[in-house]
Amino acid sequence: MSTLIHADIFFAVTTVAVIVVTLLIAVLLIYLIMVLNRIKDIAEQFREEAVLIREDIHDLRDGVRHEGFKLKHLVSFGERLFFKKKSRRKGK
Repeated sequence: MSTLIHADIFFAVTTVAVIVVTLLIAVLLIYLIMVLNRIKDIAEQFREEAVLIREDIHDLRDGVRHEGFKLKHLVSFGERLFFKKKSRRKGK
């Protein structure tokens, strides 16, 4: 009789432990999915910025090819790279 009581207590405690562990794993998976979504958003923003920088470099190369190297090309590239990015983002 004593062993049946011990077995019932063991199974009750084990059931509660399994439920708690399952809930913790579910919560951790939810947080992991949220973090992965944020990483995906950051990667997309990085990709968009890389395309914009590539376009700026392409414009700089075209200007140098057509007019030769002038300081104004380098200055306009720097302005586009550092000062006008905010206005391009707002336009999107």
